[in-house]
Amino acid sequence: MPKRAVPTPLLKLRGSYNPTVHGKGRRFEPKPQGDLDEPPPDLTDSQEGVWRYAVANMPRGVMKKIDRDMLLIWCEARDRWNTARLMQAMLDRETQLKLLVKGPLGLEASPYHDILDKTAKIMIRVAQELGFSPAARPRLQIEPQGDPEEDVRDDPWRLLEMIPGAPN
Repeated sequence: MPKRAVPTPLLKLRGSYNPTVHGKGRRFEPKPQGDLDEPPPDLTDSQEGVWRYAVANMPRGVMKKIDRDMLLIWCEARDRWNTARLMQAMLDRETQLKLLVKGPLGLEASPYHDILDKTAKIMIRVAQELGFSPAARPRLQIEPQGDPEEDVRDDPWRLLEMIPGAPN
């Protein structure tokens, strides 16, 4: 199976973009527009809360409106995972044998265990795509936002960082 191409903006954020290698054939690569903001209107209240939390805390400049469905998958999986987690906790409070339920043939694994497992796998897979995991974030190198002069006013020692060869 061939290796998936990494989008140019992601290569630039990671600091691994090389115009001599990546520039060929990428001139016409689509450039998505519009940052994600408001959640879709059909989300439940809890899913909307997950959406707002994700948008407020995701790496800036990575997700665009076209990525809405990826975030939607993550939000729905996160909400389902949390519901299953709470339901399993309720079952576990009432029994000595955690993660087990009585079935027709005796004790068997709780059905919430499968839901937790499947939704966690979805969340992890999508989180890697969205830059939500600790392992995915180091690959992103986001340009500083705001006025660099403002940083210098807050900390004059930052001027030393601008002098070539100055100790850090």
